[in-house]
Amino acid sequence: MAQKKINYLARNFADVRSELFTFIKKYYPEIFSDFSDSSVGTMMIELNAAVADMLSYHTDRMYNETQIEYAQERKSLLSMARTMGIKIPGQRPAVTLVDFQVTVPVFGDSYDTRYTPVLRSNAQVLGGGQVFENLEDIDFNSPFTAGGIPNRTIVPNFNGNGDLVNYTLTKRELVVNGKTTYFSKSISPSDVKPFLQLVLPQTNVLSVDSIITLENPTDGIPNLDVFNNPQFRWYQVDSLAEDKVFVDDNSRTSDNKSITPAKWKNVTQRFITEYTDTGYCKITFGSGTGNETSPIIDIANNYGNLINTTALGEIPKEGNTMYVKYRVGGGTGSNIGPGAITSLGNFSLEVDGPNSTISSRVSKTLRVSNPIPAVGGSNSPSLEEIRNLVKYNFASQNRATTTKDYVAQVLRMPGKYGLPFRWSVEEISNKIVITTIGLNAENKLTNVSSSTLKQNLSTWLADYRMINDYVEITDGKVINLGLDLDIFVDKSFNQSEVVNNVIRSVIEYFDVKKWSMGQDIFVSNLVETINNVGGVLNLVNFKVNNLVGGNYSNNRTNQTTLSFDDQSIPAVYGLDMSDYTIFGQNNGMFEIKNPNRDITVRVKTN
Repeated sequence: MAQKKINYLARNFADVRSELFTFIKKYYPEIFSDFSDSSVGTMMIELNAAVADMLSYHTDRMYNETQIEYAQERKSLLSMARTMGIKIPGQRPAVTLVDFQVTVPVFGDSYDTRYTPVLRSNAQVLGGGQVFENLEDIDFNSPFTAGGIPNRTIVPNFNGNGDLVNYTLTKRELVVNGKTTYFSKSISPSDVKPFLQLVLPQTNVLSVDSIITLENPTDGIPNLDVFNNPQFRWYQVDSLAEDKVFVDDNSRTSDNKSITPAKWKNVTQRFITEYTDTGYCKITFGSGTGNETSPIIDIANNYGNLINTTALGEIPKEGNTMYVKYRVGGGTGSNIGPGAITSLGNFSLEVDGPNSTISSRVSKTLRVSNPIPAVGGSNSPSLEEIRNLVKYNFASQNRATTTKDYVAQVLRMPGKYGLPFRWSVEEISNKIVITTIGLNAENKLTNVSSSTLKQNLSTWLADYRMINDYVEITDGKVINLGLDLDIFVDKSFNQSEVVNNVIRSVIEYFDVKKWSMGQDIFVSNLVETINNVGGVLNLVNFKVNNLVGGNYSNNRTNQTTLSFDDQSIPAVYGLDMSDYTIFGQNNGMFEIKNPNRDITVRVKTN
């Protein structure tokens, strides 16, 4: 008998129906010949064609879900992202700056440091129907943030007789939308299994801040010290294969109390987080209960022990109680305008002065306001956003192979361990040189960065650098400038006001927060800024000086000088402005240190 053949290209209902009719007519004409619509045989053929059409549709659909361009299910795109090593976030919170103000009594010719409070982390500030929290303690006795950036102002207050009565201390700190929430779970025998997964009950989880397990559960929620205790704590990592985390180093003393010394620590109590396709946050723990820290090589004879290893982390122990501290909130609704945050929610303000009455009075003076809008809040990424994240991103492997990678890794170091105000990365003679510049309490550039910060950076980068990279972290150069200006002023304007406005415009132009290390300054832009000041008819003379020595930096610019006076303190070096550019240095940054003294404006009238 000849082999019967069918057409495998038929994929939809009509084509399959037609192909079945042709097949029967060709091979079974004596058995079935009634192809009318009312025939029972036609009904059976059409049922088969319908089944084939559905199978074909679902085969195509399942194949499409494996292709980044055509996938339509969220879980498919999340699976691709996981394969590519990309973590897709959930809802994101808005962030803003808030001015925290307290009033403290006078002591001598300054404020009484004994009554400067500490506002504990997770203090709630409210506004626009939203809750925001500070993520680090706020110490009003420190002029710096937790990362070492100056952020405090001090304003004296006088009574009607001109007597000094108290001081207002203001700390401008970052706050993040969201509310701290807790979840607890008893570890039952059925939970003691490799890669235990725990799904938090809300769909708007922003982050998991801390997880602890206790053998003896407490009444209610443990306090913050227990959550931070390394004996009980589980650490979040990007993948369970990572066995080191960056933590506080209590064996070292910091030279800047705003910066915490840090070190890498090997841990087995670790977990990862990811978001499900339905928006819930899923926590996954490790796979082992044994004491082995690396997989067993003899897989054939020790397959069970291969899983029972802490190389991928530990399994929570039976009978323990797990407490999860996490934050919920975020979304586009968390974006609010400036001045919206005006009230306080739950907070802990510690004032430990010797007089309890005064301490209580100080604690009641806490006020808050946001000078800028809260921005950055967004909903979970859409399908198209996830698609593009997967298409145009590759797993970085968290390795620094180029100078740009080193720049990115410096930014990734947790803020409590410090962050240079400005930094640059260069490759010099096959050596990676990272140059840092800091700010002091007066918001002035400083040549000498905190040694704790530099040590933290060195420790942090040691885990990411290539094995043959030599990394040097050094201090940058602050180059102090002075300006001599001659201007024509319209006679109808008050000369003093015009001069003050010119100085103010120059100060704003040279604001160090607007500039980076190594950036050139184009004088033509500055000249245009000055000429746009009301009352200025023309800038007729412009001289830039490099001030060196005395109360100024000892660093000189590499730019050619036309004149100099090294007999005075500071020495004054007039720069060559033929190119109308102040040329930057990769390891340096410009600053006008004392604007009221270093900017000279002479007036001419027409």
